[in-house]
Amino acid sequence: MSLIYKQKLPQYQVSYTMRIMEFVKFGRSVLLAGLSLFFLFSSSWAGVAASDSQVPNFISDVDDEVFAQTSEVTIKLEKRISRSTENLSSADSPANSPSQDSSAFETAQGAVRSSQKSEDYQELEDPFAGDTKDLPILKDPFESYNRWMFGVNETIYDNVLEPVARGYRDTVHENLRIGIKNLFSNAMAPVKLVSSLLQLDFEKSGRVIARTLINTTFGIGGIADVAGEEYHIDDVNEDFDQALGSYGIPTGPYVILPIFGPSTARNIVGRAADSFMSPAFFFAPSTAASVGISVEENVNDASFIVDDKKQLEESAIDEYESVRDFYHQYRYGLVKK
Repeated sequence: MSLIYKQKLPQYQVSYTMRIMEFVKFGRSVLLAGLSLFFLFSSSWAGVAASDSQVPNFISDVDDEVFAQTSEVTIKLEKRISRSTENLSSADSPANSPSQDSSAFETAQGAVRSSQKSEDYQELEDPFAGDTKDLPILKDPFESYNRWMFGVNETIYDNVLEPVARGYRDTVHENLRIGIKNLFSNAMAPVKLVSSLLQLDFEKSGRVIARTLINTTFGIGGIADVAGEEYHIDDVNEDFDQALGSYGIPTGPYVILPIFGPSTARNIVGRAADSFMSPAFFFAPSTAASVGISVEENVNDASFIVDDKKQLEESAIDEYESVRDFYHQYRYGLVKK
C-alpha cells in the first residue's frame, strides 16, 4: 500500500474518494431495488409512504432530495424520478406495451409504465463520473498473484508501517510534518520539470522553476511553501509515467509490487526513470542513506492518513478492487490534465 502514499495526493483525498466509490456502487443497487418495489405495489398502495425500515442506514432523508452520508462527507444526490406511475390497466393496452414503450418496466404482475420519459433519465448526471467517460479498461491478468501480494503488503502495513506512522504522528508536530512533506515535494522538482518539458507544457515548466526558486530561497530549502501561500503559484504533479501516457503509450497490465504497492507496466518504467532524477540518487552518501530518506518520506506521508486508511479497511466491500479502480482512475486523470 505504500505507493498510494507516494502519489503526492491532496491530503485525505485517497481515502475519501475510495470510500465514496464504494457507497455509490451500493447506493445505486439500493435505489434500483427501491424503484422496482415502488412500481410493483403502486397499483394497490398508491400514495402510501414507504416504510422507514426499508431505508438503508446511510440514507438520512428521502424527499425531493436524497442525502448519502459518510463519517466526513455528505453527498447531495438529486432525485428527479417522478413518484407517480400510471395504472396497471393502462399499461396493458397495446399503446403502452413494453415492445412499443422503452419506459415500461417488467414486473411479476405484468408491465408497469413509468410516467417519466426516457429522455429525462439521459439528463441525469453521475456526480462521481468526473472526466473518466472514456476511461479505458485496466487489464488485470495477474489477479491471483496481485491479490496475494496485496495481502502481503497489507500485512506489512498493519504490523510495521501503521504502528510506526501512528507513533511518528503522535511524536512529531503536524507543522513539522507538513514542512517535511513540502521539502520532499520541492526536492522532486527535477522530475516535475523534465516531465513537463517532455509534454511541451511550458506553463507547468515555468511554475516548477518559479516555485523551486522561491521556496528554496525564501522557504528554507522548501520547508515553507512561500510560492503557494504568498504568490499563489500552484504546485505541479508530474512524473515520467504521465509523460509516457501523454504520448499514447498504454498502461499495460496492472501489477502489485512488493512493498511499493499498485502499479502498471508503464508506471514501473516511469518510476525507474524518476528514481534516476531524484536528488536522493545523486546526493545520498550511500545506499543506506537513500533507503532511509525513502522510508522517512513514506512514514511522513502515511502519518497524515493513517486513520482514514483504517476506516477504509473496515468499510470497503472488496478493498483490492477499490484500490485498483481508484489507482487507475487517478493515474488516468493525471495524464489527461
